[in-house]
Order: sequence, then structure tokens, then C-alpha cells
Amino acid sequence: MRVKSTWHKTKVKTIEDIAGALAFNSWRITKNHLEDLINEAFVIEKAQVFDVIGEYLCFLVQCVDRLAYDKLDNEQRQKLIILLAKQSADYYQENKEERIGKGEYWHEFINLYNQRSQYYSEYEFMDGAPNYPFLRYFAEKIKDSMTKVDEKWIAQQIIEIQAPKAFESIKKSVDDLVAIDQIVTKEDKIKRKKDKIPRSKRKSTRRDAPYKNTSSSDHIA
Repeated sequence: MRVKSTWHKTKVKTIEDIAGALAFNSWRITKNHLEDLINEAFVIEKAQVFDVIGEYLCFLVQCVDRLAYDKLDNEQRQKLIILLAKQSADYYQENKEERIGKGEYWHEFINLYNQRSQYYSEYEFMDGAPNYPFLRYFAEKIKDSMTKVDEKWIAQQIIEIQAPKAFESIKKSVDDLVAIDQIVTKEDKIKRKKDKIPRSKRKSTRRDAPYKNTSSSDHIA
């Protein structure tokens, strides 16, 4: 499944726009990696699927938080992460409800995210990427979410292959989606849209020579 890495239209965006795109990408990355683990013959029971998904989403939001540190001011970054966590919870709620049945899954994810954030804050990025303790913590949480059958191998798989791959995917998303001309507030964007002159009412900038019909056969009465 492809992820959104570029904007198709204007490069004036809001934090809400960026958060929405990153939430979508985080969900797609998570789904791709869940399929990777299954294809590698790791056993993930039905009851464990959303435990794994929750850990992946928390890991990715934490990565975005670190990556956005040098790209956004503190207020923008905090707003981005709050929106990203909440929209990730929306995806979690929608998909778990569809698969498992009704439940308070939105708050379930937010509680998980808040718990994991406290621990991830103790770990660092090194040379622009998660350091080994950061990856090891993620791997341990994935191991705890899965069946004991694979506990000897899953941590190594996550640390050496899955986590670096997931990080590179979300890093590309952050680099591309935050690399825009201007970040405006939601209110400013609405105002710009209202003030924008419709194309049909814009003054023509063409400088074509006036048309002169010199052929009587082409004349339209």
C-alpha cells in the first residue's frame, strides 16, 4: 500500500493538513508492517493484532515528534503531535470496531500512547534516527503483544529490520509533507479561500495579437 509523500496542489498548508496526512501514512505503514510480519511467518493471533498496531502507531508518533523538532516551532510541533495522536486514535477506533465490535477503543489508544510517551521520552535519537535503546523498547513492546512462540526471534526482527524500515518510511513523509512554502492557521486558510478570486473573474494576462479574418469562406454571419 502506498503512502502520501507529496502535496498535489498548493504548498500553503495548515498543521491540521499535515497531521491528517501523517496519520494516514502512519496507519498505512503500520498495516504494511503487520502484513510483513505475517508473511515472515510470525504468529499474530486475532486478539493480538490491535496490540501490535497500537505499539506501531505509538512508535511512529514518537518518531514524528523527534523529526519535527528542527522543522517546526515548539507550538506547531506540539499541536501537530496532539492532532496526530488523536487522528491515529480515530483510525484505531474505526478499524478495531469494524473487526472486533463496538468499544471505547479511541480512549484505549490514547491511554496507551500516554503511557508509552513517558518511556520513549527517556530515549534519544542519534544522528537523526532512533538509538538502540529506543528501538529495543519498541521491540520489547511488540514482543509482549505477540504469542510466546516467536519471542526468541521477534525482538531481533523488529530492531534489525522492521523498526528501521518503518522509521525511514515515516521520515520520508515528514521530510516531504513539512517541506512546504508556508504553514498557516486553519482560520487563515479559510479566509484565503474566501478572498481568492475565481479563475473566471480574473483579468486576462494573455497578449495575443487581435484576430483578423481575411478569408470570406471562414466568415460566420
